[in-house]
Amino acid sequence: MGGVGLVDHVYKIVKVNFDTAAWVTVAKSYQVKDLLKKIVRELGISVDTSNMDMRVVVGVIRNHLQGKIFILVLDDVWEDDVWIKIVDVFPTNCISRFVLTSQNYEVASLATSNCEIKVEPLGEGHTWELFCKVAFRSSDDKGCPSDLHDLAVKFLQKCEGLPIATACIGRLLSCKPRSYIAWNNVYELEMQSTKNVIPGVDAILKVSLEDLSFYLKSCFLHCALFPEDSAM
Repeated sequence: MGGVGLVDHVYKIVKVNFDTAAWVTVAKSYQVKDLLKKIVRELGISVDTSNMDMRVVVGVIRNHLQGKIFILVLDDVWEDDVWIKIVDVFPTNCISRFVLTSQNYEVASLATSNCEIKVEPLGEGHTWELFCKVAFRSSDDKGCPSDLHDLAVKFLQKCEGLPIATACIGRLLSCKPRSYIAWNNVYELEMQSTKNVIPGVDAILKVSLEDLSFYLKSCFLHCALFPEDSAM
């Protein structure tokens, strides 16, 4: 469940109850040393780790957390060995909470018994509510016009209850004229551009990409040159 907004929302609420807190996104092709340096930065430790040996970095983290109540979120973890490789870095004589978000069940299974939470797709009612809130955000009642209802349902069937896909297609349609012809053109574009794409998030994101102007596509592709999780 990497990147789940629910976790981010809860984190912002509960982190005030801890002496220190950090949210770290784990790159798919991560290096342990780089991950630990990122943890140092997110913990707000004022040291330059650029030329530090990994053992020194470990010492910095341990010294900083010693005797503190802390929470660490490792977001979008792809491999179950991430936690295994860094767990010994953290002091054991502290009150601590670790949260791992992942799309990989093997990672989720590392959680203590009864602490594993599987995020299910949204139900039809909540999916519709989210879609209308985004697609008709400029309307006072956030309601879907009757002539667009059936087409909206078709879009949502392709979102498969995934919040990010639902919000993405909603934002795209919110920028279009509120007419059957305009919305149907987007739907037809989806049919053409996603024939060989896995349904769900990837398909919806591809439609949004195809709808961009030439200049924005160039900008988007330029951003894709940056390594995963790098600051831009």
